[in-house]
Amino acid sequence: MDANKLMHLLYQTTRAISQGVNQCLAEYGLYSSEWSIIMTLKEIGPTSQIALANYLNIEPAAISKSVVKLEEKQLVERKSGNDKREKNVFLTDKALSRYALWESVIQKHRQAILKDLPEEKQHELYAMLQSIYSNSQTYKG
Repeated sequence: MDANKLMHLLYQTTRAISQGVNQCLAEYGLYSSEWSIIMTLKEIGPTSQIALANYLNIEPAAISKSVVKLEEKQLVERKSGNDKREKNVFLTDKALSRYALWESVIQKHRQAILKDLPEEKQHELYAMLQSIYSNSQTYKG
């Protein structure tokens, strides 16, 4: 297998998924990048922007930009943590009250794109992607 073709397809697939999420969430005024932050905060709870950037493997500047947009939409708040220089990001009550609706929209999208992939194959794909991800994190070139 040509590694370039494989990696290109992987990249194109992730881009197509993001675009699909953007389309699904457009009527709610959200983007896939914002959904990733909201979903992560719901999953792990309030956290610093730096920890959020590390968890999502996104540049801190991009996280900051998205957090500002989410603050403007009143979906997150930033509050000082133990270290006054570091602010933790929290979901607002507004975000928490709408979360189940957004999640159901995302779930429909996920089911649609995975519909032809039996559960066994999904587990295999998950394991393969974990391996690729792990290798990408340890490769120092």
